[in-house]
Amino acid sequence: MLPESGVAESAPERVVVVGGGVGGLAAALALGRAGYPVVLLEADPLPILADAEAAFAAERKGAPQVHQTHGFLARIVVELRERFPDVLETLLASGCTTMPAVADFGDVEPGDSDLAALIVRRTTFEWVLRQAVVAEPLIEMRTDVRVTGVTGATQPWSDGVVVVDGVELNDGSHQPAGVVIASTGRRGAIPEWLGAHGVDVPETIVESGLMYLSRWYRLPEGSFSVLDPKLMGDLGFVKYIAVPGDGNTLSVTLAIKAEDRDLRVALSDPDRFELACRALPGPDQFFASGSLEPCGPVRPMGGLLNRIRRFVDDDGRPTVLGFHAIGDAHTCTNPLYGRGCSLAIVQALLVTDALIEHPDDPSERARSYENGSRREVEPWYEVSVQMDELGADPAGLAGIGPGDNPGGKAVAALFVAAATDPIIGRGLARFWNLLATPRDLMSDGELLTRMAAVMADPDAYPVPPHNGPSRVELLEAIAAPTDN
Repeated sequence: MLPESGVAESAPERVVVVGGGVGGLAAALALGRAGYPVVLLEADPLPILADAEAAFAAERKGAPQVHQTHGFLARIVVELRERFPDVLETLLASGCTTMPAVADFGDVEPGDSDLAALIVRRTTFEWVLRQAVVAEPLIEMRTDVRVTGVTGATQPWSDGVVVVDGVELNDGSHQPAGVVIASTGRRGAIPEWLGAHGVDVPETIVESGLMYLSRWYRLPEGSFSVLDPKLMGDLGFVKYIAVPGDGNTLSVTLAIKAEDRDLRVALSDPDRFELACRALPGPDQFFASGSLEPCGPVRPMGGLLNRIRRFVDDDGRPTVLGFHAIGDAHTCTNPLYGRGCSLAIVQALLVTDALIEHPDDPSERARSYENGSRREVEPWYEVSVQMDELGADPAGLAGIGPGDNPGGKAVAALFVAAATDPIIGRGLARFWNLLATPRDLMSDGELLTRMAAVMADPDAYPVPPHNGPSRVELLEAIAAPTDN
């Protein structure tokens, strides 16, 4: 906490991080290694020093989405390599792998080494991060502790802005802090916490209208070496993707319209979910030689949305000091695009850098962090909203086809062209993997010229048809005996 003079004490402020997911762990690790004393508070009773399989088996009531399919895009690999190389080395030593995120265009170009996604279960990713966190002498990690609110008040030097100075815990105790970082996910009660102190947190929310169901399976050794890596598709009524993980695992996710009750009920049944996997081109190849070993139940997830929260006013002035939100607690993008974990890491590092650069000025610290988020994170919220509106996932990674939307058709044509055009291919791979923002793409003249030519004649780049059953055919194929 700053004294009334506005000058920081010589020792770094204690930082309380709320939430032990990807963003919270990364923020705690970065700050602890920068010399800040950190208290990391996690509501779930997590296994800290167990192995990857125990971490996968642990249920997370506070974060049930950890058992859903997750994307670990090239941006996260780059950030780990640059900021936490030991974490990346441990992940790779633990059985995680990388997969090229761009086609083979022949000669290697500068930056190609950055285009590799990480193949890992989220539970394993967090387990490795937790090991690194608990090994840091300046970090205290406390699990099974629930935060119920924040404490704070205006100060003589804060120009009427509330300064957060700690958090309240479910046992009635108070944990003081110089800075509070909230990594509470999309369900966190940040507006309520700050609202209790008169701080308004405006939100913009755009629903996707989708929900999905996922299930994990264990595969025989060597299964991935003979499989087509593009295990995804869109049949209009269902979008699907199969994603390998570490430990010889596979997750299959089926996304449907939230109002499609018949499909939701049918796919919630484990046996019928597997029948659907066998009927869909792509996931079917895993089940061709018999049943796979399931790892847990079919797990539904609804409320897929895009949401951004504001912690500065229209003039860019902070509306709260000593408090920062990261990850989905700040900006949430439709999880079908697989950006959440990568953006959480980005914000964890942005807030760390803001603390280091402005140790004695919480106002400039807040401005720096929010400006960084506006530059590095907000574009992906806008892209997600636009892609949802277009109905286009041109890369096919979320399985959303262009439909009859002209804009979606033109954008989809770009990704068809990217399979053979190295300029477009590399540009869009960097874009999809969060290594280049839309503004970055717009500054590349050669890329713009080639993209404009494709979008001017999208019919020359038709999207390959997605073969598969109709909705009626799929429902019939997975019908239970009592349905017939």
